Amino acid sequence: MNHNKLSMLISASLLCGALMMGSSSVVAQEVNYNLPSAEAVQARKDSRRNQAVSDRVGRRIMGAFELYSEQEDIKGAIAELEEADPRDPFDRAYVMRFLGNLYAADERTEEAYRVSKEAADYDALGWSDQASALKLTADLALALEKYSDAVEYYGKWLQFTGEYDPEVFSRIATAYYETQQYDKIIKPADMAIQYYEEPNKNPYILKVASYYERKMYSDSIRVLEEGLQVLPGEKTWWNQLGMLYMLEEKIDKALQTLEIAYLAGYFDKESQFKALVQLYSNSEIPFKAGMLMEKHLNSGDIEKTARNYQSGASSYEIAKEYEKAAELYGKAAELEEEREEKAKFYRRQGTAFLRAEQFSNAADAYLKAIDFGIEEPGPVYMSLAESYFYQSKYPDALRYVLEAKKDRNQARTARSWENYIRSKASNKGIDL
Repeated sequence: MNHNKLSMLISASLLCGALMMGSSSVVAQEVNYNLPSAEAVQARKDSRRNQAVSDRVGRRIMGAFELYSEQEDIKGAIAELEEADPRDPFDRAYVMRFLGNLYAADERTEEAYRVSKEAADYDALGWSDQASALKLTADLALALEKYSDAVEYYGKWLQFTGEYDPEVFSRIATAYYETQQYDKIIKPADMAIQYYEEPNKNPYILKVASYYERKMYSDSIRVLEEGLQVLPGEKTWWNQLGMLYMLEEKIDKALQTLEIAYLAGYFDKESQFKALVQLYSNSEIPFKAGMLMEKHLNSGDIEKTARNYQSGASSYEIAKEYEKAAELYGKAAELEEEREEKAKFYRRQGTAFLRAEQFSNAADAYLKAIDFGIEEPGPVYMSLAESYFYQSKYPDALRYVLEAKKDRNQARTARSWENYIRSKASNKGIDL
């Protein structure tokens, strides 16, 4: 089992399901997941002043709002607010929060983060606006790969609102993944799973990654099994689960899982087809291994290479499907560029034909092995002699058995065959 391939497979799923992030320094923040009660949150709401901005700043805000909402002029709205010059803490917090949204809409993410954080840190806004400022700051920090800040402000938002928001929990888990704090992923991912109204794949993916990166493969398997109970259509999970079973040497479960994935049409990579081929081989089901390899070589799902044809041929040979084996060995030989390897494939093709009792085809293949310079020709000459013998072509059989006698390792067998060939020919009135 290739650990790197599995790691790539898990990482690819994670990046598709979560926010696209890079590397960063380790997140130092801890999140308090014990959230305040609804009563405590309501008391906090009631205690915050309902304040209005000053007239001067208010006019700027209204002007900016009209430019943004009625004319869709984001840049004009930004320019209007930048001229506001608020001095009162509440005015400034309100303007910074509004500017943060406008900068974000204008894809000026760094500036959006700076002013949103300033607005949140004033802690002067009304309850809803303060909650929005905290959330926007956290989201922008995550987008900017400021993972420590993202975790900090998501944590503040959770404590401020008391809301069990599964998307926020999932994003906290993502921040921990990106900073390789794999052990910290589990708690927020579990809470995300708990509070999503509809099953969501992202926290499951994050949990699998957490356990996998810590080499806790059994736990990764458990999470995937749980995930597939609620999201059985996640085709990549079936493949990942099968590969994890292989990693844990649970061959029967790996085979069962990948068979399900294959029959459901969830394979879309060559490595997946070849993994199932390998499992059939390991489970001593060589005919299925050969059949699957041949089928997907023909369809183009598996690259047509000499080695892949050899794999299919070997499986058929073990299954005693010699004619099929010979056909695939021939294709392997045709694709092989190295003369020495090409000769070996032709020799194996000849042997498969010989076992299939297709003696003429066997002789042709053995002759090609000789022509391409087989490294040890003695045994091939013996096989050639046998192929011609069973065609009753005794002169040719004798010719090649005499060649085989020149090989010290084949000499004894060749002498026996020579006597046998001469005797058989004599009985049939053929003069050698």
